[in-house]
This record gives sequence, C-alpha cells and structure tokens, in this order.
Amino acid sequence: MSPSPDVMPSRPPCAHGHCAPSPVPLPLAELLPHGALARGTAASVTGAGSVLVGLVAAASAAGHHVAIIGQPKFGLLAVHEQGGDLTRVALVNPGDPNTALDAASICLDGVDLVVTTLGGRDVPPTRARALLARCRSHAAVLVVTDGRMPGIDLSIQSRTVAVAGIEQGRGRLRAITIDTSVHGRGTPLRTGRYTLTAPTYGNGTQMTWTPAGDHAAGTGTDITRRPLAAAQ
Repeated sequence: MSPSPDVMPSRPPCAHGHCAPSPVPLPLAELLPHGALARGTAASVTGAGSVLVGLVAAASAAGHHVAIIGQPKFGLLAVHEQGGDLTRVALVNPGDPNTALDAASICLDGVDLVVTTLGGRDVPPTRARALLARCRSHAAVLVVTDGRMPGIDLSIQSRTVAVAGIEQGRGRLRAITIDTSVHGRGTPLRTGRYTLTAPTYGNGTQMTWTPAGDHAAGTGTDITRRPLAAAQ
C-alpha cells in the first residue's frame, strides 16, 4: 500500500549515525562552540528578528528544509535577501494557535529545522519533555519564539542597538547593528556585536553580516535617542 499523501514521510537515517548540524548566520556562528546548531537540540530565540531570519536563511541555503509554524507574517523576503532558498521553506498555518506545538511535533518527523511560536505561553514540563524527546529522536533542530519552554538547550537573545542610513528621520535604511548573546547547556555566556548591511542599490548581491566594533553604535542612528519621522 502506498503511503497517504497527507502523511509526512520520516527523514531517512543519517549516514554514519549522525547528521550535519544546522548552519547559522555570522552573529551565531562566532558565538556557538561548533559554529552551528547540533541536531536533536532545541533553542529559544528572542529579540531582533534579523537573527531568526538569518537562521532560516542559512539553513535553507545549505539545502536543509525549514518549517515555520504559526507565523504567517514571517519575513520571507528578508530570508531571500539574506541568501536563503525559499523553495525549501514552508509556512504552516495550524489554524488554532493552541495547536502550533502539535504541528511542530509532526514536522519534526521529516523537517530539518522547525520554527514555532509559543503564542506567549509557558509550555508545561510534561509537554515540553515529549516535544524535546521527539526532536532528539528525529535528529531535527527546534526553535521556539514568543514564550517559554523548560528543557531548552540554548537561549539566543539579540537587540538592535543602531541603524545607519536614516538621518534626522529621513533616508534609506542601509544597515542595522545588533548585540547578540548565547548561553545554554555546555555553552557559557558569549556575546558579540554584528552589523547587517544591505547591498548597494542595484548590484544584485545579498545582505551581509560583519563583526562590529564597540564604536559601531555611534556610526549610525541611535534608535534609543532619535525617533524616526513619519513620511508626510
């Protein structure tokens, strides 16, 4: 009997008993012990959305399949601009937000990177243990946002500290500078500052991450002191 088209096939066994880790953008590659997210682990991502977009872009560009659950307004254009492969990214609408974790559990069977919102809720320990066990048994990577879940292997926090290109509330946004911190099981707290820069208009290249020095926040617009003016 052929499998039902509604059933997601399981991921084939990994060669030599392991799978390649999930690649990450520069703000994380230089902060993680092995420069990537190990299979079978779960991470919490909070703060600046560019880091989460970078995770999806890096994984899909490397040929990994990604499912984004319960986030219909996720920036797919931003994924493309960071070099991601949109043919490997699926947006999943679970309908009821309360079923997002059910959808994530199913996707972990055959998708390399699963990104799901927790809808601002705290996940009960028993539910968290079952989901994390499924993540490990299927050698996937689970990323959760907007909520708390016990047993997370890695916490990734970031915040935008500066923007460049908008002077006195006018202009074209050219770059943002982000502070990122990473800590978790077996990973001591590490921090870094990085700048995401847009390509020169019309040159067709993708956005790039570069390390930023301590002076970076002063090279653009300090977003905490200078509000942007609305276009008239």
